[in-house]
Amino acid sequence: PDELTTSLVLLHSYVLVKVLVKLGDHVGAARMLHRVAKKIDKFPAHVVPILTSTVIECQRAGLKRTALEHATTLMKPELRARIADAYKRKIETIVRKPDKSEEAESTSACVHCDARGPETELRCGACGKDNPFCIASGKRVTREDWARCPGCAFDCRASEMVRVLAKEGACPMCGVRASLSSIKVLDDPMRAAREKAHARANEE
Repeated sequence: PDELTTSLVLLHSYVLVKVLVKLGDHVGAARMLHRVAKKIDKFPAHVVPILTSTVIECQRAGLKRTALEHATTLMKPELRARIADAYKRKIETIVRKPDKSEEAESTSACVHCDARGPETELRCGACGKDNPFCIASGKRVTREDWARCPGCAFDCRASEMVRVLAKEGACPMCGVRASLSSIKVLDDPMRAAREKAHARANEE
């Protein structure tokens, strides 16, 4: 189950890139691509296109240190020759004139222990537990904004799901069309999470 969850998070993070770009959230899109790029071995047939997209989007979002990290990987001899001509010079320039400036990522509290950590880092650095994944943003959910899609029942931040629905009209995970008013913050999200986990365990 853990491996399946990890794979789902990676695949959905990649799907979210297009959604976030449409919303004008280039930082969010860049962080989703960075998440995928860190596990690039899971996508052996798409290494160069994914890393290229990551570099370009990170550069656009001002995440220059992260862009440099992945641009440097692309300069490896076995990858360099496969970079599309339209991007090759730009990526070479990023490596040749390194800029490591980058603002720290916004943080949010772990739903398990309240320790703060980067919003897109699902595993808490303090307690080691995984925070639920928001299907509308790719960030951790937060206790005060924790909701679920009325179609697939996957977790989300209510505010982020409303933002996506206002633009797209449908859940980015299941494609079910939903009204903005159907997204409601859970009264007792930790209890709801325990019940959901118990139900899954019984199914297995």
